[in-house]
Amino acid sequence: MIKENVPRPDFRRDEWVSLNGEWDFSFDEPLFDKKIKVPFCYQSEMSGIGTAEVHHIVWYLKEFVVEKDRLSGKSLLLKFGAVDYEAEVYVNQTYAAGHRGGHTPFEADITGLVTEGKNIVTVKVMDYSDADKPRGKQTWTGENFACWYTPTTGIWQSVWLEYAGKSYIKRIKATPDLDRNEVLCEVFVSSMKALKTEISFRSIPAGGDMQKDLGSINIICENGYGKGILALPDLDVRREELIWTLAKPNLIEMQALLLNDQVYSYFGLRSVSVSNGRILLNGEVLYQRLILDQGYWKESLLTPPDEEAIKEDIILAKKMGFNGARKHQKVEDPRYYYWADRLGFLVWGEMPSCFQYTDNTLERTSGELTEFIQRDYNHPSIITWVTANESWGMRNIRTDKSQQNFSNMLYYQAKALDKTRLVSGNDGWEQTEHTDILALHDYELMPENTGKYDCMEEIIYGLAERRMVLAEGQKYGGQPVLMTEYGGIAFSSDETGWGYYNKAGSLEEFMNRLEPVTDSLIKSRKFSGFCYTQLTDVMQETNGLLKEDRTPKVPLELLERIFGKKYYE
Repeated sequence: MIKENVPRPDFRRDEWVSLNGEWDFSFDEPLFDKKIKVPFCYQSEMSGIGTAEVHHIVWYLKEFVVEKDRLSGKSLLLKFGAVDYEAEVYVNQTYAAGHRGGHTPFEADITGLVTEGKNIVTVKVMDYSDADKPRGKQTWTGENFACWYTPTTGIWQSVWLEYAGKSYIKRIKATPDLDRNEVLCEVFVSSMKALKTEISFRSIPAGGDMQKDLGSINIICENGYGKGILALPDLDVRREELIWTLAKPNLIEMQALLLNDQVYSYFGLRSVSVSNGRILLNGEVLYQRLILDQGYWKESLLTPPDEEAIKEDIILAKKMGFNGARKHQKVEDPRYYYWADRLGFLVWGEMPSCFQYTDNTLERTSGELTEFIQRDYNHPSIITWVTANESWGMRNIRTDKSQQNFSNMLYYQAKALDKTRLVSGNDGWEQTEHTDILALHDYELMPENTGKYDCMEEIIYGLAERRMVLAEGQKYGGQPVLMTEYGGIAFSSDETGWGYYNKAGSLEEFMNRLEPVTDSLIKSRKFSGFCYTQLTDVMQETNGLLKEDRTPKVPLELLERIFGKKYYE
C-alpha cells in the first residue's frame, strides 16, 4: 500500500530506519565540535546553525544501531536523498561510497561494514564555488544577488537505512502505453544470477474507491536486468477508473518480490504527446496553467520543513487556478512529486544549470540529468523535462556551434532515457530546433503591448523580450508555443526587494497589470499554456503571489478567476 511520510514513496521497503535528526558536525576539519539537524543544510535556521559563512568542506558523524536478527539473511543499504556537492561516506572508518552531484540520490551496501550493536557513519562533503557544475539558484560569488540565493552545502535531503534481501531490487522502471493498454516493467537487481522477480499490480483509485487486483507478471532477471509486459484490463468506456488525469489521478501500485526482498512502487497510466502544435494529455488537448516554483522556504532553504509544507504548496497553487508547476532550477524532494501524483498536478522537472561552460559542464550536467530522470521516471505528474534555462552555462549558444551541440546532446539524452515525455531544450530564448516545445520568456509583456503576438512568426524569428528566440541557423519546426515565464510583478511593502520592472503599489495596480496580460495568453489560442513567475517570494526577490511564509498577498479567489479562466469566458 502506498504510504506517506517515507523518504521515497515511489520506491520503498517496509523495513527502514530514518537517520534524520541530530548529527555531530564540523567545518573544514573532522573535529565534530558542533551539532546539526539533518537533513537541513548548515546555512538554514532549521539546521540549528544558520550561518551564511562560506565553508567548502563540512563533516558529519552519526551513530546508529544494527540488530543482528534484522540483518540475518539481509543486505543493509545506507541511502542519501541528496548531498551537495561531492560526498565521501565511511562506515566504521572504512570507505563505503562516494558520489558527485548535489541534487540526486546515492546509496551504499554496507552489509559487510557493520557489526551487531553500535556503528558509526562519517560523511565528508566538499562544495566549492566552481560555476561549471549544476548550481541552480545557489550563488557562487559569496553573496546573494539578482535571482541567486544562499547556497546549500552538505546533506539536504533525508538519510536512511533499508533492510533489503541478500539479492535485492535496485530500481523498477514502469513505462505505460495508454493506446495498447499495457505497461512495460524493467527491473534492475543487484545479482548477476538468473533470478525471478514477481510483480503484482493493484489499482489505487483517486476517490478512495475499492482497490482492484490487475494481475501479475514473472520476470527473469539475468545479469542484473529483466523486463516484462502486463496487459491491463480493458475497461473501454470506464477507462476513467484506471487512467491518471488531473480530475481523477488514479495510480497503479506495483509490489515486487525477489526472493526475500520486497519493494513497493507505483506509476500512472497516462500519455503525453503533441499533435498539430498542441500538447495532448491522454489524447485530449491540454492547456497548461503553470506556476514557476523555486521550492525555497525561509527557515529551511531548499529542504522542505516537513511533508505538510510540500502538500500545502500544491494545494495553494491549485486554489489559485494553476494546474501545474515548473519546478525551477531544482530537483525537488521525491515527496513533492508523490503529492503531485496524488493530487492531480502537472510538473515540469528542470535540471539545475551551471554558469560557466567548460568540459566539466558537459560531464557534470549529463551525469546528474541521468540520475534525475532515473529517480523520477515513474511519476505520472511529470510531463516535461527542462534540460537548460535561458542559455545558463552556455552563454554563447546563439552563435557557438559547440554550445548548440551541448543543448542538443542534453535533449537527446533525455529523449533516450525517456520517450514518454516532452523536453524543453533551452527554455526561454536562443533555442535550437531540437526541442519539443518553443518556450518564450517575456517580462516586458504588459497590457499595452499584448498585440505583439498577433504575428507569431515575427516573434519566433525575432525576439520575444530582448534575446533572439532561436539560435543562429535554427528553424522553427511547428512545436507547441508556451509562455514559460512572464509577470514577476513585485507587490510587497519591502523596499529592498525587487521584481520585474515597476513594483505594483496597490492591489488595484497589481490586478490591472496582471489580468489583461494573462487574458491575452489564454484567449489568443496561439499558446499551449503559460507559466507565471512566481509562487512565493524568495529572499531578495519579492515577486511571489505568496510571501515566503506562504501568506497570500492577493485573495486566492481573485487569482483563480484570472489564471483559471477558460477560453470561452
